[in-house]
Amino acid sequence: MKLRYITCSDPREHNSISEIIELGTTPNAEIAVQCHPSKMSDGMPRNVWFKELLHAVYDIPEFNLAIHINNEWARDICCLGDIPDTILEWLAARNSKKKPIIKRIQLNMPKDVAENINAPQLMKIIQYYFPQREYIFQYNDNTKSAIEKLHQTGAKFSLLFDASGGRGKAPSAWQKPIYETHPMGYSGGMSPDNVVDNLRKINSVVAQDEHIWIDAEGRLKSNNLFDEKMKFDTKLARLYITRANNWENIR
Repeated sequence: MKLRYITCSDPREHNSISEIIELGTTPNAEIAVQCHPSKMSDGMPRNVWFKELLHAVYDIPEFNLAIHINNEWARDICCLGDIPDTILEWLAARNSKKKPIIKRIQLNMPKDVAENINAPQLMKIIQYYFPQREYIFQYNDNTKSAIEKLHQTGAKFSLLFDASGGRGKAPSAWQKPIYETHPMGYSGGMSPDNVVDNLRKINSVVAQDEHIWIDAEGRLKSNNLFDEKMKFDTKLARLYITRANNWENIR
């Protein structure tokens, strides 16, 4: 088993651009920004911060940037086949070699969105709209029916096995890849403390030549004496990345 990406989710405007670039240029690291209209609409601090990040990584090809689209924006895309203008503006960002700066797009579907997925229209978006990118969908009990509908269209996409639906809970068992034709990643309760053990368990259910990725969010956050709100912590993220990269050598 090989690691494609070690994804660190939900850095925000409290993180300096320079520390995010330093983290994101670590081998195999991917920075994933959570995007929803209540915090990322035009003019909001997180939107401004994200545009600064896009500009700062303009010509850093080794920087792997993803967006995870949630709430109303996910509904617009998955059910209506409509990509909001704010997201279109981000996706237009390309480097000097005309390659997309945002390399992967994860569409997080809650149960009601999955139940109303417009699979044929979504297939067209995936195949014809910004085809140089990788599209990702969570796979769990709430979404598996929608994923099967999308699979039947022949669309090219990847899956993130997340049994808790983004609530940060580890599954009772890790799932082997659902489809041979769709790459798969793994999420749920990942932390610097348990990532090695989780990778060993995942390794036991995937093929030796399988290329997977892992995604952590909630347990990469901490607080301090001056602010009780949990925030993305680059030190925890770096430890998570380092241990994941060295998982085969840690006993």
